[in-house]
Amino acid sequence: MTLLAPAPITRPAAMTLTEAEPGFWVASTSGAFAGTVDHHGDHFYVRDCFSQYLGDYSDLATAAARLRTDASVRDAA
Repeated sequence: MTLLAPAPITRPAAMTLTEAEPGFWVASTSGAFAGTVDHHGDHFYVRDCFSQYLGDYSDLATAAARLRTDASVRDAA
């Protein structure tokens, strides 16, 4: 009989959101590009690391949460 060691428990990498210029934020996880948030008018437009449109939101916190969720799902795959 062979015993297997349990898989290590890993936590998702923290996402960093940096305002590169007024109204434009760049997200990264573990130093890798994770996407952007672009503010125009009343909307915060979110794009992932492949520039795929993920939606628009009424505030930065919700937009960042959407990007964080996308990055977490991608990291888990």
